Amino acid sequence: MYFIDTRPFAYIALLLALTTVNVAHGAIFEWSNNEIQYLYGNGYRKPNNPNQISQSTITITHADRWSLGRNFFFMDTYISDAGQSPQTTVYGEAYSYLTLGKILGKDLSLGLFKDINAVTGFNAGETINSTRSSSRIFLYGLSLEFKLPGFKLFNLDVLQHDQFETLPNGNSWQFTPIWIFPFSIAGTKWSLEGFTDFIGKKNPGYAFNILAQPQLRLDIGDLLGKSGHFYAGLEYQYWHNKYGIQGLNENLPQALLLFKY
Repeated sequence: MYFIDTRPFAYIALLLALTTVNVAHGAIFEWSNNEIQYLYGNGYRKPNNPNQISQSTITITHADRWSLGRNFFFMDTYISDAGQSPQTTVYGEAYSYLTLGKILGKDLSLGLFKDINAVTGFNAGETINSTRSSSRIFLYGLSLEFKLPGFKLFNLDVLQHDQFETLPNGNSWQFTPIWIFPFSIAGTKWSLEGFTDFIGKKNPGYAFNILAQPQLRLDIGDLLGKSGHFYAGLEYQYWHNKYGIQGLNENLPQALLLFKY
């Protein structure tokens, strides 16, 4: 029998409770952003499956900045339709950041450096109708904010990567650059944005892995006089040693439709 360690849920409950307390005490959000994304691609890989899998992904994201920091959350729903038996998996991540400059009430910027944050986060997933869960990960560390020319956002998260399971694979580290780079071509509005996770080796059975998901977005709403809401484009997924499995690699484009509100 497989038992799920419930300790990580206590961490995420605490994170959400702290956010709720902040709002209850009148914390004013400087900005808030929500998105619904639909992606479709072919060429996904799964352990012990020689087939390439076709899959739809529905992603809901939320990001905000408040008086002392910011929060980020996303939830993916993966629906496979070819290459394996029909399967639906739900996976999410949540992070909360406390910004040192805001806490101290001082401008800490210097050159290209903007500020530093303390970070806590939680990752978890479930495959519907499966008796086994995916891993639960608790992360904590620092996030460095930079002000690079042309970038709307460029952060580097440096995190401890701790796994909570009945039989854990162990702990490691994670480096994650995150970026948003808006630009224009012939009067059309575009954005290149995404992240890359570099996750260290945990033990002989869990290899160093890289997950990159850059997106190229075209603001199609702007062409219709509704800028900033409707986007179409492409997400490119590169996953080296997927799930920490040596030699299990993904390398594929995904069609992207997105609504922002």
